[in-house]
Amino acid sequence: MEECKINHDALYRLLGIKCERETLEYVLDGMNKVLGEDLPDADQVQAYLMSPDKPTSLSLHQQMVAMDKLLECAEVNFRTTCDMLRYRQMKRTGVVSSVEEFLQLLHPGECEEEWNEEI
Repeated sequence: MEECKINHDALYRLLGIKCERETLEYVLDGMNKVLGEDLPDADQVQAYLMSPDKPTSLSLHQQMVAMDKLLECAEVNFRTTCDMLRYRQMKRTGVVSSVEEFLQLLHPGECEEEWNEEI
């Protein structure tokens, strides 16, 4: 049993690292679109995001854009989590039987082709 716990702990650490990397990539990509050549080094951005109250080499504008993109990423993740929970509950209660039905209920009038184009 101890062996399973160690594997779960390692899995959680790896998932945490992957989430941090994906979030940093999202923030850097968004910052690049806004700042262009004024994009700071990834290590500087990561350090700022990990400790925004500590002194940083980022300009105020860079800090604002980095925090805005971090919050935007959090909003997307929160919305996705809410939709997944909503779908699970609706499926469990028989309101919908598929993801397609759920999406049609959330976005009436839109077709699957439009959703695929957005992705």
